[in-house]
Amino acid sequence: MSSTPVSPVTVVVGSGLAGLTTTLELITHNHKVVLLEKTDRLGGNSAKASLGINGCPTIYQHNEDTVEAFRDDTIKSGKGLSDLKLVDVLTLLSKHAIEWLTQQNKVDLSLVAQLGGHSFARTHKGSGKLPPGFAIIQALSSRITELQTAEPNILTILKNSQLEKIIYNQPNLKVKGVQYKDANGSMKTLETTNIVLATGGFVADSDQQALETSLLNKYRPDLLKFPTSNGEQTTGDGQKIAERDVNAALIHMDQIQIHPTGFINPKDVNCKWKFLCGEVMRGIGGILLSPTGERFVNELSTRDIVTEYTLDNCEIKRENELNLPVGSFASVLVVSEDDATKAANHVGFYKHQGLLQQGTITDLLELLKKLDPENAKLTKDKLQTTLDEYNNAIVEGKDATLGRTVFGHVFTKQFFFGLTTPVLHFAMGGVKIDEHARVYDKKDNIIEGLYAVGEVSGGLHGGNRLGGSSLLESVVFGKQASAHILARVESRNHI
Repeated sequence: MSSTPVSPVTVVVGSGLAGLTTTLELITHNHKVVLLEKTDRLGGNSAKASLGINGCPTIYQHNEDTVEAFRDDTIKSGKGLSDLKLVDVLTLLSKHAIEWLTQQNKVDLSLVAQLGGHSFARTHKGSGKLPPGFAIIQALSSRITELQTAEPNILTILKNSQLEKIIYNQPNLKVKGVQYKDANGSMKTLETTNIVLATGGFVADSDQQALETSLLNKYRPDLLKFPTSNGEQTTGDGQKIAERDVNAALIHMDQIQIHPTGFINPKDVNCKWKFLCGEVMRGIGGILLSPTGERFVNELSTRDIVTEYTLDNCEIKRENELNLPVGSFASVLVVSEDDATKAANHVGFYKHQGLLQQGTITDLLELLKKLDPENAKLTKDKLQTTLDEYNNAIVEGKDATLGRTVFGHVFTKQFFFGLTTPVLHFAMGGVKIDEHARVYDKKDNIIEGLYAVGEVSGGLHGGNRLGGSSLLESVVFGKQASAHILARVESRNHI
């Protein structure tokens, strides 16, 4: 660790990957941090991320991917709404993010997959059993613990501590501190000239008892009916407090990503909190069937397109044996036995949780009959024809019906399958930032000393986020914010 004098404290709010990246970078340079975490554990939603992290060009890729291609895919996915300066930062620094994780923090990201909306395989994950998000959180947490052990005063972690207020010098556009409620319910004040909001999104902000303050109800009340893949803590605290206390600008708040596949647990079909069915399951070759047992979409389209087709083709129209509500939505993910080996850890976990089952065409037909009583007319031969048509597309290398171009292995007698449904997954909108993660107010002024990193910020992803770019955003802009803070401190020291 550097032997330079310890600099003034920065308050980081939130301990997902964005907050931990910022914290680690700051304390590595002997900059004091107080980390506020709303819950009783570190990691946030990042710990649940199962797909991986984008980056290019890296030593783990064996293709012709480029920064320009990644940039184009991001802009296309964002439907023209993305802030191009933020996109440039994300894509240009993606290689360095992977190198920082693998070389400096010893995270295994040696495997690369292609997800929907990507023109090349660029989503990195490890070869071990841990999901990529959890593996990254674990590695950074361990590194932070090492540094804190060597220099105990460099970092204070306050769990079960809720941000309540940003203290602000309005005439000078400078933050002065925060107020928070500690684990005992007491109100505390911290003076600081640097605050980093890493509080996450707001797609779990749907409590029927608190709709008056719900951001989801304010901007997208039509989505309140959907379940979510996010943790219960994801209620938009950073967005609400920043707008209220410093007049922070919010951008694209109506742009909510619905992920097309969250697992329906057969033991609790109406649970609001769903476990995400990772996009990798379609990337390795999995297909989606409607309640009538037919394919209906190119499964490797971007998330918004797959969701749109799911909503158009997979509505539950009748009472059924599974007790899924009429008006809800359900599709069936089907993955071949050979393809399942490509994501053995995912498949093993999903199967252990009862979310995937292994069986034959007879077993799949039985599930479809429970899903819709009209499927009593569906025959095993008809269902087999659907699988055979996909098998033929694999052999021919062309999916004439739905346009899929990347395939897995053919379906044989045994395969894996499970029920999925669209889930609220990510808020593209949030606090407006610049390329250093500095926060703008509603008059387009930079608020000195206030930063927003990760899902709390908006403008980068536009109308739709590419899979694998959430973890990347957290690392890239966590490093951007910390670098700017360190540069400010260095500048002051030379005055």
